[in-house]
Amino acid sequence: MVYIKYGRAGGGWGCLIMGVLALIAAYYILKGLFYVLYWASPVLFVLALVINWRAVADTGRDFLSLLQRNPLGGLLLGALAVVGFPVLALYLFLRALGYNKMEQFGRAMREQHAPPEDEFVEFEEIESRPKDAPPSVVDDFEPLPPPEEPEPEERPTISKPGNPYDEMFK
Repeated sequence: MVYIKYGRAGGGWGCLIMGVLALIAAYYILKGLFYVLYWASPVLFVLALVINWRAVADTGRDFLSLLQRNPLGGLLLGALAVVGFPVLALYLFLRALGYNKMEQFGRAMREQHAPPEDEFVEFEEIESRPKDAPPSVVDDFEPLPPPEEPEPEERPTISKPGNPYDEMFK
């Protein structure tokens, strides 16, 4: 049997005190961050509109669709958005930046896969016709002969002779 001897550092009490101190420190850090966001939220909201207004419009559309699907959840989210407007403004700003990055990435991918403008691609024009038009008949068209049907094969039976179930599967 292994015995573990705790030192004089306090063991469980030391961990409890450190945990409480960490929670108090996290509270004050988050409180300070929320205070800074509170004053910066109008600027972040306007910057989100300037950078990419579609991010704000898409967020509003998502909120309206949530109100239609789940009215109680939509009202709770609306109340949370009013109370936590600084966090919402930060979210909209980061979403606008993300939309901008995605547009840049898409533009770079289109430029990478687009053929050069001065290079012509040789092609052969194929007969084109409207979708509803019947297929045209070509004079030298010969229909294919019908496929030959294979002869049925006798399957070997592995059961006893006179088994009534053999006739079912033929």
